[in-house]
Order: sequence, then C-alpha cells, then structure tokens
Amino acid sequence: MNRLTVALLAALDAALAVSIGIGAALVPLAALWAFHFELSLDWAVLWRGAVDIWALGNGASMRVTLDPGLLASLGLPATTEPFLVSLAPLAFTIATVLFGVRTGIRAARSAWWEGAVVVAVVAFAGLAFLATLSAVNVGVRPSISQGAMIPTLRFAAGLFVAAVWMRFVHDADRDPLIDRFRDLGDRIQADVRVVIGTAVRAGTMAIVAILAISAAVTALVILVGYGNIISLYESTQLGPFGGLIVTLGQIVYLPNLVLWTMSWLTGPGFALGVGTSVSPVGTLVGPVPAIPILGALPTTDSAFGFATLLIPIAVGFCAAALVRRRLVGRLSGHNVLAMLGAAGLGIGLVTGIGLGVLAAMSAGAAGPGRLIEVGPNGWSIGLWSGIITAVAAIIAMAAGPTHPDDVDRLPDLHPRSATARGR
Repeated sequence: MNRLTVALLAALDAALAVSIGIGAALVPLAALWAFHFELSLDWAVLWRGAVDIWALGNGASMRVTLDPGLLASLGLPATTEPFLVSLAPLAFTIATVLFGVRTGIRAARSAWWEGAVVVAVVAFAGLAFLATLSAVNVGVRPSISQGAMIPTLRFAAGLFVAAVWMRFVHDADRDPLIDRFRDLGDRIQADVRVVIGTAVRAGTMAIVAILAISAAVTALVILVGYGNIISLYESTQLGPFGGLIVTLGQIVYLPNLVLWTMSWLTGPGFALGVGTSVSPVGTLVGPVPAIPILGALPTTDSAFGFATLLIPIAVGFCAAALVRRRLVGRLSGHNVLAMLGAAGLGIGLVTGIGLGVLAAMSAGAAGPGRLIEVGPNGWSIGLWSGIITAVAAIIAMAAGPTHPDDVDRLPDLHPRSATARGR
C-alpha cells in the first residue's frame, strides 16, 4: 500500500476508536431519552453526556455545578460549591487501549509504520479535542486539555507498544527505529540484559496473577453479597429501566472494583470517602451512596484479613521460581547470587510500579464533600506490593543451586522449555 492509503486507514482506525467509545455511552442515554423522557430533552444534552462519560472514562476530570432547583429537590443546600469528578470508569480506558493495540498491529504490517502511528495519534488527538470542546457546558465542564491529551496518551501507549512489539517479533529488516532499539540493547552487558528481561517477564506474570485472583475474589464477594445488592435495588425504587441504567453504570466501573479488591488483598485497602478505610486490618466507613454494588462491601472486620497478605507473597515467590532455572542457565557464572538478588528486586519493582499505576487510575473524586477521595492510594499500593513481592522473589531466587550444571539436574518448572528440550 502507498503512504496515502496507510495514512487514511490509520486515521480511520483513530476515528473508529473515538466514535465507538462515545457511541457506547450514547446508546443507553438515547434509550433513556426515548423511553423515560419521551424525546422531551434536547439531543445536545445526550451528546454532551456521552462525551463527558467517555472523557471521564479515559482520565479527564469534570467540574460539576449543580442547578439550584435540582439541589432543592435533593434536599441539598443551595450554596453547594462546584465540585470535581475524576473517578474514571476504567472500562472505557481498557477499550481505548485495545483500540490502540489493534491500530498498532495493523500499522506494523506496513513499511511506513512510523507514519501510520503518527497519523493515528494526531487524528485521535484532534477528534478527542473537538469532542471535548463540544461537551463544554455550564453544568458539567470537562477539562479540555485533559480530554484531548489523556485519552490520546492511553490510545498512543497501546498503539506504540503493539507496533514496536510486532516489528520486533517479525524481525523487521532495515528498520532504522527497531535497529536503534536493538543497538541500545546490545550496549547493555549480557548478564544485565538477561536480568532485566527476566524481571520484566516475572513481574508481568505476578501482576496478571494478582489481578486474576482479584477478579475471582470480586466475583465471589458479589455472589456472597447478592442479597444486600438486591435489597439496595429494591430500596432505590428505580424501576426496570432505571435499574438497567444503574446496572450498566456499575458494569463500566467493574474494572475499578477489581482493582479495589486488589488493593484490599495486597494490604493498604481503599477509601470510600475522606476518613474511611476498607482493608484487611479493619473497616471504617460512614454513610455511602445507595449504589447497589456497594452492598457487597464488608461491614465488619475480618478475622482472616491478614491471611490475604499471603497472596502477593505466594505470587511473588512462584513468579520468581518459574523463571529462576532459565535465568541461572543464561548467566555467565560470575556474581550469580548478586544477579539473582537483582532479578528478585526487579520483579518487585515491576510489580509495584504496575499495581501502583493501576490503583491510582482506579481512584478519584466522586462528588462533593467527603467523596473527593474514593479508591486506593496508588503510592501506598505500589510501595507495599513492591516490597512484599520483592522479598518473596529474592527468597525464591536465593533458594536453590547457582551453577548451571546443578540446575540442569533439577526438574523443570517451565513446561514450555521442557518441551523444547525434548525435541
């Protein structure tokens, strides 16, 4: 394909990413407009609402100013100041990153892949800016700079990583950018390069394992608290259609709930307002919004709360143990113990950074007053999970032989490498 075709396809992918993201929010709002409001609202209100939801879900904050009439109907004081909303429904972020990955894979198949990446990012940024600008309103004012930049950065992250990875995997010939990455890697000492690769691989395994366990625990908590959730649905008296809208809203926040569960399992826990805490150490919450899914939250301290701290320890130990044999076999034989310790420390560093960033993305302000702090603290999650995972990984790295000949006598914990040797 010529460069014009590549550029047009990249721009089309970016346009689809923005339009489908906004459309996912617009469809339920249009149903609400048709069936509940009986087409009485201005269509522009629906468009602004859909863009606000999409921008919020991709990390942009909203400045909300409530109408005095609405405040009076809710029994709130008319002097309530404008407040910030930044608690992002991460389902939209996941969709944006996946669209970026899809575009990156398609771009990598082209000889002019660098241009395709630039065109896609620029097109996405332009459309995100125009969409955010069109949603500016007196009642809800999204941050124009954040609405244009943060969704673009998340789209670009998936796009760039996928494109570069595909070019590496396919061993692209005569690609200046990929060759530069390879040259930078070749300048690093071989043992250091092996340790870094092992730490990234095992740290990623630990993050995926902890998130998978957190998702399973979230499902179990919802199942156990199903009765309380149904009671909250009944008490709100939303009706069938209102209940459907609330359920859809809870679904887009489901990734946040998984990350909040992760913060609970790793120790620091999360907040549901200023001065509140939900953690294995203890639960202290005041009045919370009548959102049905919150009925599954623990209301008392758990006698087995501290036992959950074994999960990141076990995950860190197992992740290090799975890669240890291959690591020892690839080291040159000098300073093996130091290299193993550095790998264990690197596993904790990768895990801590990954979980800390994800935890920070899942938190934010959900309303006025005490609701300005909702979710986990990314710094505490990253620091604590990184420390305990690093300690467990270092123990796993230190527990065993350090000579390649001695390691070969042990049973292989990595089925893939065992299969490869069998051939």
